[in-house]
Amino acid sequence: VPRGYFFEGISRLVKASMNITMQRLRDAGVEFVEVDIPNIEALNNAVSFPVVLHETNALLRSYIEENLPDTTVDAFLAQIASPDVKAVVGDAMNGAIPDDVYAAAIEQHRPALQKAYADYFAANNVEAILFPTTPLPAAPIAPDMNMVFLDKQEVPTFPTFIKNTDPGSNAGIPGISLPTFARPTGLPIGVELDGPAGSDRRLLAIAAAVENVLVGNPAN
Repeated sequence: VPRGYFFEGISRLVKASMNITMQRLRDAGVEFVEVDIPNIEALNNAVSFPVVLHETNALLRSYIEENLPDTTVDAFLAQIASPDVKAVVGDAMNGAIPDDVYAAAIEQHRPALQKAYADYFAANNVEAILFPTTPLPAAPIAPDMNMVFLDKQEVPTFPTFIKNTDPGSNAGIPGISLPTFARPTGLPIGVELDGPAGSDRRLLAIAAAVENVLVGNPAN
C-alpha cells in the first residue's frame, strides 16, 4: 500500500471506501505492507505526457490518413465532445512535445520508472499494490467537464481522474480496477491492483480473490 502520492488528495468518500475495503481484506487474512514508491510522481511526470502527446501526434495522423481519408485533423478534433480531452489531443496534434524531450522520456525516464516499480516489488516482497483507482468517485456528465469538484475544491477533470492509474500504465505493468463500496448516490468507487511486469495471470488470480471478499462482504 503506497500511501504517498496514491492516497494523497483523495476525497472523503473514497477515503472512507478504501478504509472499509482494506479492513475487509485484513479480516480475510490479507497482509498489507505500507511503503511508498520513492519519487514516483516526478518519475511518472517525466514519462507521461511527453510520451502520450508525442506518440498521439504521429499515430493519430497516420490513423486519420489511412482510415478517414475524407476527414482533416481539424475536423476530427472538432468532433471530440469532451472539452478537456479535446484540449489534450489538440496539444498533441500541434506538436507540443519536441523530439528530444520524447527521446529522453523513452530512453531515460521510462526505464527509471520501470526500475522503481521492479525494485519496489522485489524489496518489499509483495505481489501487488493496492490504491484508489481515482481520487474521487465517478462524476456525472455535465456540459462543461473541464473542472470537477473533489469534495469542495474545484480541480481539473482530466489530470485528476488519471492521476493514480497513470504511473503503472506508463511503466507498462499489469493493473486491474475492481468496483468497491459505493457512495450513497450509487456512483462507483474503484480499487486498483497493480502487479510486477509479466505477472498478469497472477494479478488476475489475486483480483478474483479480492473480488470474492468484497462481494461477500457488502458495506452496511
